[in-house]
This record gives sequence, structure tokens and C-alpha cells, in this order.
Amino acid sequence: MLEDDITSSRRPVFLRALRSALGRTPLWLVSWLVPLGFGLVLVGPWMSWFGDNAAHAYPAKSVLGSLDEVFRQDHAGALGELRDDGGSVAALLSVLVMLAGVFLAGGWLQVFLERTSGKSVRRFLWGGAKYFWRFLRVWILTIVTLAVFAWILHGWPWKTLLELLLGASSMDDLEVVTSEWTAVWARWIQAGLFAAAFALLMVWGDYTRTRIALHDGRSALWAGICTWFVILVHPIRTLRPHAFLLGLEALVVYLVGAWSWGRNQALGVDSAWTDVLILFALGQVAMLWQTISRAARYAAAVQVSRAIVAPLAQPDPWASRIGGPGGPQYPIDDSDDYGVSI
Repeated sequence: MLEDDITSSRRPVFLRALRSALGRTPLWLVSWLVPLGFGLVLVGPWMSWFGDNAAHAYPAKSVLGSLDEVFRQDHAGALGELRDDGGSVAALLSVLVMLAGVFLAGGWLQVFLERTSGKSVRRFLWGGAKYFWRFLRVWILTIVTLAVFAWILHGWPWKTLLELLLGASSMDDLEVVTSEWTAVWARWIQAGLFAAAFALLMVWGDYTRTRIALHDGRSALWAGICTWFVILVHPIRTLRPHAFLLGLEALVVYLVGAWSWGRNQALGVDSAWTDVLILFALGQVAMLWQTISRAARYAAAVQVSRAIVAPLAQPDPWASRIGGPGGPQYPIDDSDDYGVSI
């Protein structure tokens, strides 16, 4: 048993985190069902409309692979209304999915920090409820910080930098530069910087929530400031596990996407319902892996935080009491009802 623990501790953090997440099947199944349920709400009106308008008006499987120009022209008004209504519903569901993610974060951290077994789903839900309002404040801070990053890279600071370096007033005015590659590189650098800032902000959010749960803290702002300092002091230890997990997640999603793209292109009048079911299953495989990877990032944040975040100084509970070891303890402040006789 001791050898197993030593061997496990020698494994990279991201592998231990991934193993810890994979070993909690009921929890990642619950986490996967939440966005799936919201997605079914969004797709319901589309499925109902196609069932009413395409089931008997067109030859069987004629619109299975794609919607031709005749179909789009005949139903342009109805499709436009579906898009408008679906966009409003999708915006609302996106907010609900993010709030569900706030709840699920509390559940994952509760389970990873407890080191206990049994009734994991109950402890998961209890942790989600316990930390929801604290993590909601972290979510608000994340949105505000992301807005600041967007302003820096798309607003006045970036435009000022473009004007100083390239003589262009904005990204739409890059035709004034002498080289086309200069304009291309300017766009790539802007997009790359924003992607890097977004990824760093997501990692910061994971470590901030972990710090709050680890210390049972209340202040999201103070935890966030401390987390930025920890990431600055230990950039490799904090960012490396998340980078490996992100790369592995991207690889799996790319492979599943490439396979499903080929099958999707082959859809036609000769396809069966099983082909559609396989496409749906492939999409759920990608969603499941993203859910597991999300849980693994919290597990990695817990491992790294326990190693580099200093624990809180706990006061001595017996400092203001008297009494022999193992016996009754009596408070000695002015409010106690006990007397001591010598």
C-alpha cells in the first residue's frame, strides 16, 4: 500500500488528477447530464418544427444530409423566426449553464478536498450548495476581468499601440502598412494574446475557487489577489498541469470531431437512423471527455494548492482553558461560570 502511494506521488500532477476524475463516474455523469438537458431544451422547438413541416411534405431522407436551396426558400420566414427565438433562448441557457458550472465547481472541490468515500453524489450536491454564492462572486470577477482584457486588446490601448508602431488607427485600417504579412501578424498577435489571456483567466478562476474552498474563505476579491500572486511566483507549477490537460482535451475533441465530420459528410438518402445516432453519440463522447477534463483541472488545482498555498494559522482552542489532558476543560475568561480554588 505504501509503495502504491509512493508510486502515485511520483506521477505527474495531471495524470493523478485525471485518474482521480475518471474514478468518480457518478459525478461526471451528473455533470454531463446538466448541459445535455439544457441542450435538449434548445433543440426541442427545432425538432418539433421539422417533424411537422418536413415529415410528410418531402420524400423520405431527402433533407437528411442537408437543406437544399428550395427548402430554405420555401421556409425562409419560419426558419428566420426559429433562429431569432432560438438565439434568445440560447442566450438565457448560456447564462444558466454558466451558473450550473458555478454549482458543479463547488461539488467537485468538496469531493476532492474531503478524501472520504461513500455517498459521493450527496456530498457533491452539498458542496455545490455550500460554495455557490462564494463562487458566484468569483464568476462575476471573472467576467469583469475578461471585459478589461477585451478592452485592452480591442479598445483604446491596442489602437494606441497600433498607431505608434504601424501608423494605423485600428485593425480595420491596416491597409496603410507596407507589408501584407505585417497586417496578418498584427491580427494573429491580437487573437493569440486574447486567447492566452482568456486561458490564464480560466486557470486563475480554478485556483481562486480552490483557495476559497481550501481555506473556507469568504472574500472572492482577496482570494483572487492572492491567487494572482501565487501564479506569478509559481508559474510552472500552477500552469503546467492545466496546459497538459488542455492539450489532451483538445486532442480528444479534435479526433472525435474529425471522425464525426467524415460521417456527417457521408449522410444522404442511403443513410439510416443509426448513422444519426452515431453522430449524436460521438458528440456526447466529446462532451463527456470535456466534463472529465474539467473535473481533472479542479483535482490538479487541489493538489498544487495543497503543496504551495500556506495553510491558515489556526488559534489554539485550549489557550484560554485549564484542565488536565483527557479531562474536563474549563474556560478562564471573565464570562465563565467556573471557579478555581487552590
